[in-house]
Amino acid sequence: MKTPTIITNPDKYKKGWIGGLPETPCGFGSKFAQTRIQRDWIPKMVAKYAITSIADIGAGDLNWASRTAFGCDYTPYDLIPRARGVRKFNLLIDELPAADCLMVLWVINHFPVTAAKIAMEKLLNGKSRYLIMTWDSRMWDFTDVQPVEREVLRCSRDTDFEIRLVEL
Repeated sequence: MKTPTIITNPDKYKKGWIGGLPETPCGFGSKFAQTRIQRDWIPKMVAKYAITSIADIGAGDLNWASRTAFGCDYTPYDLIPRARGVRKFNLLIDELPAADCLMVLWVINHFPVTAAKIAMEKLLNGKSRYLIMTWDSRMWDFTDVQPVEREVLRCSRDTDFEIRLVEL
């Protein structure tokens, strides 16, 4: 199996994505207005399932997360930390952080298929109780894990996006 580029060259992600500019270099899905559903939904899931801590893998610049009351301990991680307090972390090679819930939003959809499969295998076999992730219908063959809760984020002509809570 060929080593995914994200392992050998994470610098390709340094520039970010233009879809969120000028508000955020982290892409359209990180714009404050685009995160209303997830900002409302995640704290509800934290309360309902008594989640005590979240490790946010792919926290970016904290554009929306810094303005969200999660209702539990929250620690941000990213391949390219873009804000103070975000810890450097490569999902494909670093050991998963200890947390009740791993949160991986708008990350897997940016990976090449090989890297996405590696990431999903790692996440699903970690020690956390829950995984909150964005699900993309274009990648159903390896990300179609059965959630205990889900919410549609947006639909387009080409794909559907959901936020899912998966019990591990």
